[in-house]
Amino acid sequence: MSVQDPMPSVPLVLPVALTIRQSRDIAEMLRTAFEHPGDVVIDVPEAAEADLSFIQLLEASRRYAETLGRSFSLSRPAEGSLLSTLARGGFLTDMTPQDSRFWLHGKEQMQ
Repeated sequence: MSVQDPMPSVPLVLPVALTIRQSRDIAEMLRTAFEHPGDVVIDVPEAAEADLSFIQLLEASRRYAETLGRSFSLSRPAEGSLLSTLARGGFLTDMTPQDSRFWLHGKEQMQ
């Protein structure tokens, strides 16, 4: 691999249950993903059930990735339960451009 070749992505496929009960396991999965070089790409299943603890884990991971100079992203825009939880938690109100790119891939959400 030459210096100009990008580091390969580290895909992380998460389980369907993304709640406080699984937060320790999800946090460990995230820690493990950051142990590998390259961008971390999170795959949230379409049928996932997410709560605020999961959003907090991803927000903390985003900030951690920034300190490492690494890319951390969702494989597709938030949808379903994840999108509903973001809305209920107020995360979709007055989003920064960076938040919009991360959570929604820059797309506007219809109210």
